[in-house]
Amino acid sequence: MSIFEKLGFSKPELKLMLLILIASMFDGVTQGILVMQETIAKKALLASDYQISLIGVIANATMVFSFFISYFFTNRSKRNLLFWGYLLGRFIFIFSFLITDSSVFLIFLFFFHGLFCIQVPVLNNFFQNYLAANRGFAFGIARMILMVFSMATSLIVGRLLDFSAGHYRFILPVIAASAAVTYFIFYKIESKIVYPTKALRKQLDFKNELSKIFKNGKFIMFESIFMVYGFAYMVCVPVVPLFLIKNLKLSYFEMAQAMGVYSQIFILLTIPFAGKIYDRINVWKIGSFSYAILIFYPLFFILSYFTQHKTFAFAGLLFYSLGLSGITILWNLGTIHFAQNADSFLYQGFHVSCTGLRGLAGPLLGYFVMIQFGLLAVFILSAVLFSAALLMNLIYSRTKGNQP
Repeated sequence: MSIFEKLGFSKPELKLMLLILIASMFDGVTQGILVMQETIAKKALLASDYQISLIGVIANATMVFSFFISYFFTNRSKRNLLFWGYLLGRFIFIFSFLITDSSVFLIFLFFFHGLFCIQVPVLNNFFQNYLAANRGFAFGIARMILMVFSMATSLIVGRLLDFSAGHYRFILPVIAASAAVTYFIFYKIESKIVYPTKALRKQLDFKNELSKIFKNGKFIMFESIFMVYGFAYMVCVPVVPLFLIKNLKLSYFEMAQAMGVYSQIFILLTIPFAGKIYDRINVWKIGSFSYAILIFYPLFFILSYFTQHKTFAFAGLLFYSLGLSGITILWNLGTIHFAQNADSFLYQGFHVSCTGLRGLAGPLLGYFVMIQFGLLAVFILSAVLFSAALLMNLIYSRTKGNQP
């Protein structure tokens, strides 16, 4: 008897879980390649510091579209959405031979990340509706598989780029192939879902649905704390790769180790357990642990700044990965907790859109602070914001977090 059967997975759930795991393998390849996006832009395409900041904006601000996608596609098939998401956001990398400078690369990244906002709500919908009893565990296993393949891919890519920076032209088209498998599986799962006919479909009123979300006080507080945490994270998005490349002079392979392995290793090791924790422990306790750990992320970069030693930077990334093991669960599944019987697809869309809003301002704020006050000021600002998120979470969880 497999671990899935012991946990009470039915045969249809086992089949669905297998499909999601296969999709996660190939999505790991896709994401493992783009772990190196800033490194390719800076070292191979000679991007400016400002363009590196723009990559951070592109990767996160485009998520603002998620709520509108969620609103218009609630209670209806998302097959067309997945088709165009693949064609415009993934298949375009078959034309990577056109990427001859950093500006063109940024255009490709805009389409990739702009349409990534489709993927998270769709996958979240699968977990809520078909794996509800064990969604935390199921998500954790799927995420672990994704990360194993992401790490392995990033290391291979880093080594290939150390041989020749021009190899990016042959590496990037792999995204089109790996994403084809992921999106085909998502399309196949989505095709089996029976949605109401147009005549029976519940018509959502935009203002009314948004009003319901804002009346959910606990969810809004959760999002407010997440916004503070998000800014602490976002201000470092352009600064950390620039610091590693320009100040510490890391090679492609070392950047793959830093961004692909050290920044994810504890997420990989703990996320299956974090999923079970999500199934049994309230979101506020997970948040407090995660925010507390993340304070050490910028603190170790401050030590690395003064010593110019990469060991401290790698230690900071290890604390980052440990803190993110809980954050990853909250980011992907926390909305289901607050949505309860409501449509989590809409809640997740709102949540991801909030990520887009802070993704628009956060990296640019980090870049502005860096050019005005220096790298050290960004790391200090990040530590202060992580501390503020922890304090807010502790106060709310002890006063209202446990109330029904």
